[in-house]
Amino acid sequence: MKKWEYQITRYHTEDFSRGEDVTEKAFYCDQKGQCFLHDTSRAAADMVRDTLNEEGKKGWELVQFGYHRNELMCIWKRAAADL
Repeated sequence: MKKWEYQITRYHTEDFSRGEDVTEKAFYCDQKGQCFLHDTSRAAADMVRDTLNEEGKKGWELVQFGYHRNELMCIWKRAAADL
């Protein structure tokens, strides 16, 4: 049976701003809990992509992300090393 390890990371939207004005409109979450980038600059979208790719290179798979009050929370998983 495969074993997993998990991590939770949090990012403030200002971390993705590169000096630009990032507002609550940058992320939109619907009633089902699905979240999307919305009305954001290309630079901010690229920074989110780079963050996701950075964790992916370490073997982490994004399980879920959510946005609330200027903060993006990501839940990641990867196969645990056999002990």
